[in-house]
Amino acid sequence: MRRRELVTTVVGDVVAPLVLFYGLRAVGVAAGPALLAGAAVPAARALWGLVRHRRVEWFAVLVLVLCVASATTALLGGGDRVLLAREALVTAALGVVMLASVPSARPVLFTIGRLTLTEAGHSPDDWDRRWASSARFRGIWRWLTAGWATGLFLDAALRVLIAYTLPVDVVHAVQWFAVLAVLLVGGQVWLRLPRHRELIFS
Repeated sequence: MRRRELVTTVVGDVVAPLVLFYGLRAVGVAAGPALLAGAAVPAARALWGLVRHRRVEWFAVLVLVLCVASATTALLGGGDRVLLAREALVTAALGVVMLASVPSARPVLFTIGRLTLTEAGHSPDDWDRRWASSARFRGIWRWLTAGWATGLFLDAALRVLIAYTLPVDVVHAVQWFAVLAVLLVGGQVWLRLPRHRELIFS
């Protein structure tokens, strides 16, 4: 992901849904519907990428899934703070999926990266050869996937802790988007470290 694409992704899939969420909350819209409205932004980006470029915007889809999952928990009933703590189950479940994939033949983030490469019109053959022949290449993706899983587990624990101490809207919106932004940017920094860059992007 180039820097321009990274900025576009963060603005379109993180900042815009957050602004929409708080705008709707400011005029009295409940948290669940506000989250669903915020999900419309990454949903539109994912649909636009599929229709115009014939490729899936994977980060947009991830944001969409998380927004819908959060809104669904809000519609299940119960006090606001109980619902916030319940959202930790969504984060933890994603973490489990990612962690379970680390020792597999294709960790989640490698699979997503490969699909993104293919849908951008590039051949994944080089990556397949590197995966088969380079332990360092495999290690980069395994560590990156494990890092994302760890971040999601930390988010789940923190979500339960602060659900009863901070204002409801802070946990409802900021934490999802902040965690995703940190993981996305952190992942790009990891892939572009001098010891990794040539192996990943050459």
